[in-house]
Amino acid sequence: MTYDEALSGVEQVISRSKFAKADILLARHGGDRFIIKDFGRRGFWERNLIGRIVIGRECRAYDALSGIDGLPSRYARLTPFCLAVEYLEGKDLGGVARSEIGPGVLLQFERIIDELHGRGWVHLDLQRRSNILLVNGKVFVVDLASAFHPGGVPLVGRLLLRLLGFADRLSLIKMKTLFAPELLTETERRIVRVRNLVMPTKWNI
Repeated sequence: MTYDEALSGVEQVISRSKFAKADILLARHGGDRFIIKDFGRRGFWERNLIGRIVIGRECRAYDALSGIDGLPSRYARLTPFCLAVEYLEGKDLGGVARSEIGPGVLLQFERIIDELHGRGWVHLDLQRRSNILLVNGKVFVVDLASAFHPGGVPLVGRLLLRLLGFADRLSLIKMKTLFAPELLTETERRIVRVRNLVMPTKWNI
């Protein structure tokens, strides 16, 4: 799929974003649908100083994390300013009935986080449930725009990975607390208790 083919196949404009954000489009090519993130219609400076960097970072994340079951597997950088990622037909966890989220779903989610961290990466945006999809009972984590590779930082990489990875872990702990508290480890329960001491909204365990 070329950039021109992607634009000619647009079925829906999901968002026309403001400064420093890509336009998000849903496009069809052949029998497949793709999410298109496009800075191509931005001004010269925004396109080159922001768009090129943002799209490049996300592509590197997909390259580095290729093969992890539960991440989109088909993607392509159509131009320096545009990325196409396969569209997954499912429901995000914000729109899924409570009965659909059980221990099996959460264990899949935990495995994906473990594999991300195992490669030295963090997602950093899992508190947004729209980035966690349930597709025919299978969990997918999407949108690697915020993903970061602290594990690659010389000398302090492991420490950074643990510190930044805590944001991903906290999202998992919250999901366990809401939907399957029996999965919480004793360490996770202690984290919830400490969190409840300092936050106005409480997580029940």
